[in-house]
Amino acid sequence: MSDSGSGKVAQCLNKEASLAGVVTTNSTMYIDGPPTFDNKIGALDYKVASTHFQPDGTTVFKGSYELIMSSTIGRCIYGFTAAPIRANISVTSENGEPNVATTTFREAKNWMTLTAYNFTFSSPKVRVKLTQKKNQTYSINCVKGSKTKKVTGTSPKCPSGFRKAT
Repeated sequence: MSDSGSGKVAQCLNKEASLAGVVTTNSTMYIDGPPTFDNKIGALDYKVASTHFQPDGTTVFKGSYELIMSSTIGRCIYGFTAAPIRANISVTSENGEPNVATTTFREAKNWMTLTAYNFTFSSPKVRVKLTQKKNQTYSINCVKGSKTKKVTGTSPKCPSGFRKAT
């Protein structure tokens, strides 16, 4: 996996001794290897190409792309915590125009699955940008007799023996 010289992707891959991921596509041509990591915008790019029409010359050929990546690798590349991740998956044509596609993102059992289906060919680029919303932190005051404690966190709870101040 390329990482525009930052070394981040290589560092993440070297931390794991297991399978990092799998890419599949129905395109007839593609850039060999895994997606390229664009460090400037924080996105994985994958270039595919096929004829625009099926062999009959009139039916538009519809593309598919699947990326299954280890959550550990993905979180390392992007610097994410264990909090939930969102994905923006886009397909653009060779001239930069958006290409309509059905896209999904799912994370389960330490694997991220990203898909794009039904896009048209010539030479589109599939771009996967992952984002993570920072958890909102809250503070509460807890009391126990004359003692008061301030507790901060995403779901703050009073320590044993303390109750939430009103």
